[in-house]
Amino acid sequence: MHPIALHPALLAGDYELIQVQSQPTSGVATSGRLHLAPMDSATKAGAVGGPARDLVGWLDAEGGDPEWRAAVASQDPKRPGAVLTGQHLRLGHAGQPDALVHVLTITAVAPEGFWGWWRADPGVAVKTEPGTDRVLPDPAGYFCALRGGR
Repeated sequence: MHPIALHPALLAGDYELIQVQSQPTSGVATSGRLHLAPMDSATKAGAVGGPARDLVGWLDAEGGDPEWRAAVASQDPKRPGAVLTGQHLRLGHAGQPDALVHVLTITAVAPEGFWGWWRADPGVAVKTEPGTDRVLPDPAGYFCALRGGR
């Protein structure tokens, strides 16, 4: 099913999230437990006039950068680690110059979960190949989120 045909609230639940990187190096996989839930009425009221959010949650990630793991694990309703808006799931905290945020674009939904592609948004940071001035592309790849997980 195309993700736009589905109301985002139907994606609430627990998932095993697997991300596979395809650039700048391929084959690197990360995983974690993703939790998505509707916002409570108090959080919705506080968000009026702010960015639209369909679901919020967090990711208990395995491995990776400790700062990024802490950001995506945030269960603070004002700065949640995961925000679903339409067919885009943001992991991490946007709006900071050196923030590492993963933006997951959902391209398909099924009863067992959803999947698509992702890209990292490193803020203003530029990564170069060690020992050279060659700028590396931002990390990107594909993902799947399976209901129930472990």
